[in-house]
Amino acid sequence: MRLLIFFIFILLSVTNSFSQNNKLELGRQLYYLAVKNEENLNQAIEIFSQISKEEPSMKQLSNIYIGSLTMIKGKHAFWPHQKIDYVNEGLKIMDLAIKEEPNNIEMLFIYGSSCYYLPFFFNKKDLAINKFKKIINLLNDNSIKEYDSKILSNALEFIKEKIEITKEEQQIINKYLQLLSSNNG
Repeated sequence: MRLLIFFIFILLSVTNSFSQNNKLELGRQLYYLAVKNEENLNQAIEIFSQISKEEPSMKQLSNIYIGSLTMIKGKHAFWPHQKIDYVNEGLKIMDLAIKEEPNNIEMLFIYGSSCYYLPFFFNKKDLAINKFKKIINLLNDNSIKEYDSKILSNALEFIKEKIEITKEEQQIINKYLQLLSSNNG
């Protein structure tokens, strides 16, 4: 698998015809692999850095991923002060990105899920929950067209599973999960 990702990464580096959507999809895949495996971190950061440079409209989305990946470096760092430094650096990157695009559902999800799992002494769980609640409030019929259906479904399932929500919020989530599944099925 690692060799395959390496070859895809090389292909991306040498071809300009590879679309931004394909790079974004590869970046997302590398991101989720990097959460579990440190070896994918630098490749994921490189892909999102390329996207940021080549497509200004995707700069903040790329930065949210880069910030989260920087925080993940903290997970793998040996020294406690390095762990904290990486988390703080990642938070700064994500804070700047979310300030520029505060209503981007994908960015809110990456930001929220990155903060949700931080140790208690970072005091970010309430912030994460607020980001998740904001996602629910931003949902509308255009969300299904505007965002990647897999990411949107994952975000809604995560919110439903991890945080306490009202009956009304549950109904909103269920409505959009049903719409997403009928659009994909």
